[in-house]
Amino acid sequence: MENLSALVFPNINADTLLQENSLLRALIESTRDPAIFVTDPDQGYRFILVNEAVCRHFGVSRETVLTWSPADIDPHYDPNQLLQLENYLALHKTHTFESEHALPDGRHVPVEIIVNYFEHNGKSLIVGYFRDISERRQEERRRRAEHVLQQRFRIEQQYKQVFDNLTDDFYLLDITPERRLLIVDINKISAQRLGLPAEQIVGRYLDTFLPPEKVASCYSQKLICTDTGQPYHYEENVLLNGTACIFDTTIVPIFNDQGEVYRIAGISRDITEKKRQEMEKLLREQEFRALVEHSRDVVIRYDTECRRTYANPAYLKIAHASQMEEVLHKTPLDGSVIEHNDQALYDKIKNVVNSGTAQELDIIWTDGGMEYCYEAHLIPEFDSHQHVCSVLCIGRDYSQRRHAELALQKREQEFRTLVENSPDTICRHELNGRRIYINPKIIKMSGGLSRVIINSSPLEYPGGEEGLMYHNKIKEVICSGENLEFELNWMSSKGPACSLINLVPERGSDGRINSVLAIGRDITLLKRFRQDLEHSRSQLRELVAHRERTREGERKHIAREVHDELGQQLTALSMEIQSMSVRYGKSDEAFTQQLGRIRKQLQHTISFTRNLVSRLRPGALDMGFIAALEWLVEDFKQRNRSCECRLTLNCADVNLPEDIATAVFRIVQESLTNIIRHANASQVHILLHELDSHLLLGIRDNGCGFDSKRQHSESFGLMGIKERAIMIRGELYLFSAPSKGTYIELHIPLGNTSRGIDEDSLVDCR
Repeated sequence: MENLSALVFPNINADTLLQENSLLRALIESTRDPAIFVTDPDQGYRFILVNEAVCRHFGVSRETVLTWSPADIDPHYDPNQLLQLENYLALHKTHTFESEHALPDGRHVPVEIIVNYFEHNGKSLIVGYFRDISERRQEERRRRAEHVLQQRFRIEQQYKQVFDNLTDDFYLLDITPERRLLIVDINKISAQRLGLPAEQIVGRYLDTFLPPEKVASCYSQKLICTDTGQPYHYEENVLLNGTACIFDTTIVPIFNDQGEVYRIAGISRDITEKKRQEMEKLLREQEFRALVEHSRDVVIRYDTECRRTYANPAYLKIAHASQMEEVLHKTPLDGSVIEHNDQALYDKIKNVVNSGTAQELDIIWTDGGMEYCYEAHLIPEFDSHQHVCSVLCIGRDYSQRRHAELALQKREQEFRTLVENSPDTICRHELNGRRIYINPKIIKMSGGLSRVIINSSPLEYPGGEEGLMYHNKIKEVICSGENLEFELNWMSSKGPACSLINLVPERGSDGRINSVLAIGRDITLLKRFRQDLEHSRSQLRELVAHRERTREGERKHIAREVHDELGQQLTALSMEIQSMSVRYGKSDEAFTQQLGRIRKQLQHTISFTRNLVSRLRPGALDMGFIAALEWLVEDFKQRNRSCECRLTLNCADVNLPEDIATAVFRIVQESLTNIIRHANASQVHILLHELDSHLLLGIRDNGCGFDSKRQHSESFGLMGIKERAIMIRGELYLFSAPSKGTYIELHIPLGNTSRGIDEDSLVDCR
């Protein structure tokens, strides 16, 4: 201390200095706060002077402290940092700062330090003092915490006032150690949704208000922010009072002083209506896009400067563009594909922009040799201020309709030319039968009667039974909707006439019959020729029948003559040869051999004669029709042993007139001959069955068959069968097909009362 006084007060005498030193020592030693120290930089900043407060602060003796330097007690300072502090003090003389001391018992206490720098006789010393500021620090923390709490309370009150008046749901949730969510605050709208006063909700766990199946998912969403420390946003579906609602929810973490999330704030907004509107808008947009993108109509949007801002694929196809960018931001005048229509379209768009009213335009152009026709509808689109902001152009292709209309006009002209110059009569009837049109052919044929025919009904002309039939036929066509054909007898300017009328129903665009077209062809001469032809056919049939009767008569006569005359002569010769053999046979052996050869040749001649007589006129016919059929079957078996022939009779003996019996016999005979020649059959079955009015004769074989439509008209055997069937007025049916055999069925009238058949009676019934 004496040394310090001498250094500080060098000009004071010794007594005064001693007195002052004593006073200074008492002052320093008695001072409890602050703790005073002096360090010497030349001695490594070792303490050279400390008061009792320093010793109490560290809890050690003075001698111990005087062995330390600031680097031994302050963890923030080492010799280098002390040197920097000395340099700072040399410049600024004093420095105040806060640090901490490491006490021998292991504690660290905060301290406030004030150091001063001074020099004496070229020696630098640092004098300073420090005090323990632990209590001050605690007070500051307390005040700061109290201020934070007050500030937080004020903020929470402000927030509560705001959130209580929010239309969105707001709630505060505390996170318990068990990670359950406790409701600590809730605003009015959220309480109303839960249907309880806020006082009955606060203090209860959130899961008490949730369905059991929703607890896990709700907690997992709301606790995400506790793990990440970041706000979390999501949408959730909630069932409120039986109604499904969608809420947009944001969860915000709230931290305590230790930086831990101890509470979360949730804000939920009911976006059900918004979502519904968004879905409706999205659906409309999807429908519009689907409609536009797949529409055959051209859809283009122009801005107010007539530049394209959108074009659908239908337009890209017309413009021969592969991408929309190729046609966007261009006007109709830029690279037009619609030839001379571009200026008209441009002007129309301008008119729509200026007037705000829709416009229409027909656009016709040629591309690649094909004509295209579009009807363009220009529709203004308005913004929120009802100003035209764009123009929507919708173009519909009516090329096919135009071509169809032109073709229809052409066909109508051709039809009118055809009708006006048709050799047939053509008239149109209303549904009540009244004629509303007659062509020139009717006028020419009817002469002066044309004035009577037009605007008349069939009941008025031709009237009578023919007119009534005509009128009923029109009604029948109207009811059935089908064409109908009939013959009509009427009176022309040249006398009675007959027309073949074809009634055709005419339908409107709705598919209903609105008129009946009558097309008539004059068949007066045709009917006359037909009658003459029928008369000629009848005469021809009579002639054929007469020829067949004559032929059969001649056959019968020849057979009788051959049998009676030639047979007797041959028999006489046979007897003469027998007599010669008896008389001269023994005298000459050579003569006997010659007589044997003559006898053998004569027997062949007699056999041939008998066969000839049978072919011309089988003797069995004289014994009855049934006997003749039996003989014919036996004869077939003898001549064709590889084919089985069977006769089935389902009737007693039938008495037929001789000419009919002969014709039927010849039909069966010709059929069997055809079977032998062409059928290559292994089985033949002949059936004769008697019915009430006719006999049924059937002949069936299992041969190769044939195409009856192609072959029977060229077969003379079948033609002969047909002619004989016509002669006896029978009905003949033929059934045959390749590999299916052949069946011939003949209906023979009893009493010869059947009407007979015409030349088409031989029908194919496969």
